[in-house]
Amino acid sequence: MTPTFTLNDHPITAEEPFESFQLETEYKDISREEREQVSLMMPAPSPNIIKFSEEEEEEEDQELYQITESNRYIPYEEQVKPVMHRVKSLRSQDVTVRKNLLVFADKQNVTTQSDRIIVQHHYGAGPEGELSEEFRPKRRPRSYLVACDFSPESMHAIEWTMGTMMRDGDRLHVVTAVSREDKSEGVKQSGASFIKELNKVSERITEEAKRILDQMLLFDVDLITYAICGRVKDVLSQLITKLSLTMVVCGTKGRGTMKGLFMGSISTFLVQKSPVPVTVIKPQKKQKKVARKPIQATGLSESVQSGQLAVDELSKK
Repeated sequence: MTPTFTLNDHPITAEEPFESFQLETEYKDISREEREQVSLMMPAPSPNIIKFSEEEEEEEDQELYQITESNRYIPYEEQVKPVMHRVKSLRSQDVTVRKNLLVFADKQNVTTQSDRIIVQHHYGAGPEGELSEEFRPKRRPRSYLVACDFSPESMHAIEWTMGTMMRDGDRLHVVTAVSREDKSEGVKQSGASFIKELNKVSERITEEAKRILDQMLLFDVDLITYAICGRVKDVLSQLITKLSLTMVVCGTKGRGTMKGLFMGSISTFLVQKSPVPVTVIKPQKKQKKVARKPIQATGLSESVQSGQLAVDELSKK
């Protein structure tokens, strides 16, 4: 049986009515048509760009800005090398000029104390002992110390130092030690005092050093000789510590009054204990002369003598 409806029943509609105001509001929000706003694509800010505020821009240093801008472009200026007028060395001077300079100065400094005598000479700067500014050595001077006991080996050490190591403007210290126990027999017999013996040793070492230096082509050099009373090791150690030296030179196998000076003990002591480089000079070995007998020339053959076979040099003629 089909049911029947009346007008008082539920109305026939396509949509169900809202039972509450909240549902009606939500429905309107959902049904509303929303239009998206047009978006602009902006580039991302670079992290390396320094942002200045308006206050900092106002406080910008104008002088610093000008200096910075001027340093952006450095002008290139071609540098012209100055013409150097080369001064002739003393060795290229006239023979007369060199001869007048290669002498010892007239003035010498002598220092005498109770235990030592020190004599200083200047060589290679004329009798006045002073060179002009243009001829003075420009390099830094070097100082050498040579121990001497008047043996041929020690004299060879002095000559080697002057001729091999020294240059213009250098300084040479020559030292010899005198012990009270090693007086010579002549001094003991004459009864001479120790001061006189010290003077005698000082004069001898000075004359020997001057004789060798007088043969050298060196300019503006200082020669200082020492005659000091004391043990050899103590004397050398004190001078090496006191003086500003480049090198210490000693001989070997000496046989002078100081018997232990160059027999190995002192040279070994200097090599092991000296704060300055040490050079030990050995004596040069003398080459034996070989007697050569004259050899007679070989006689000519019979064919050459008879003229049948001619020598090349003669045949060309």
